[in-house]
Amino acid sequence: MNNVYLIYGNDYSLIKREIDKISNTFLDVTYYDLSNVKVEELLDDASCISLFGDKKVLVGENSFFLTSTNDSLNHDLEYLKKYLDDNNHDNIVIFTVLKDKLDERKKIVKLLKQKSKVIYKEIINDKDMPSFVINEFKNEGYKIDYKTASYFIDYVGKNVDIILSEIRKMTIYKDFDEIISIDDINNISSKAFNDNVFDLSNAIMDRDFKKIISCYNDLMTVKEEPIKIISLLASQFDLVLKCKILGSKGKQNSDIAKTLGVHPFRVKLALETNYMMYELKDILKKLHDLDFGIKSGIIDRKKGLENFLLKL
Repeated sequence: MNNVYLIYGNDYSLIKREIDKISNTFLDVTYYDLSNVKVEELLDDASCISLFGDKKVLVGENSFFLTSTNDSLNHDLEYLKKYLDDNNHDNIVIFTVLKDKLDERKKIVKLLKQKSKVIYKEIINDKDMPSFVINEFKNEGYKIDYKTASYFIDYVGKNVDIILSEIRKMTIYKDFDEIISIDDINNISSKAFNDNVFDLSNAIMDRDFKKIISCYNDLMTVKEEPIKIISLLASQFDLVLKCKILGSKGKQNSDIAKTLGVHPFRVKLALETNYMMYELKDILKKLHDLDFGIKSGIIDRKKGLENFLLKL
C-alpha cells in the first residue's frame, strides 16, 4: 500500500469515496482542514505512533497550497519536501483538493506527483451516468442492465452522493438476489426530491426566511435525509456561483448555458440572484463543512442543517 496519496477533483463525494477505500480498515483516521491548519501540524501527527498501536491515516483536506488559489497560511513546504523524500513512513497521509486543476508550476506539486499515488476524480457526465451505476453495482456483486440503470438515474436523480447512497441501500435490501430490476427501484429507492430542494434553494436565494422554514419543515415532514438536502443545495449554489463567475467575464447567457450544460432559463435565474460571489463562496464552504462535520460524526445532521438555515 502507498503511504502518501493525492486525490483531487470537483466532486467531493467521489473524493470521499476514495478516502474511505484507503482508510476503511484503519481504526485511527484523523482529518485536518489545511485551509485553517498548517501542513506541518499534520506531518507531526503523521510521525507519531497511533494510540491503537497500528497504522493511522491522516487526511489533509483543502490542500489549496497545491493550486493557484491564494492561501493565507504560510505552510512549511520544506518540511513537506523532507517528509516526501523520506520513504520510511508507517502511517498514511492523504492530501485532497476540491478543484479540477493543480498548479503544475509549483515544485511541491511536481514532487507530490512523483512521490505519491495520484488519483483524479473527474465529474461524471450525464451520458456516462448509466455506465457508472452499472459498474458500482458490479463492484458490489450485483447486475443491472443499461436500460434499468438509466431508469434508476431518472428515479433517484443525478447527484453522485445520492446515487451511491441509493446503491448501498439497494444492495442491503436485495441481499442474495443479484439482479436489479425496475420493480426493485420502484419498491426500494427514494424518488428524487430535486423540486422540493429547488424551492428551498430559491427561498434562500430570495432571502425569504419564512419560505425557507416552510420548505425545510415540508422536507422534514416527509423524512428526507438532511445529508441529501445539503448535497443538492451545494449543487444548486455551485451552479449559481459558476454562472456569476462566467457572467462577470462578459459571457452571454446562451454561452454560459452551453458551457455548463444547463437550460438557459436556469442561467437567467442564477444571474438574477442578489447574492455576491463572496457570499456564494461562503455558503458553499459552510455547506461543505457541514457535510464533513455530519459524515465525521461531529455534527448532528438535523440540528446542523437547521443551524445552517437559521444563520443565513
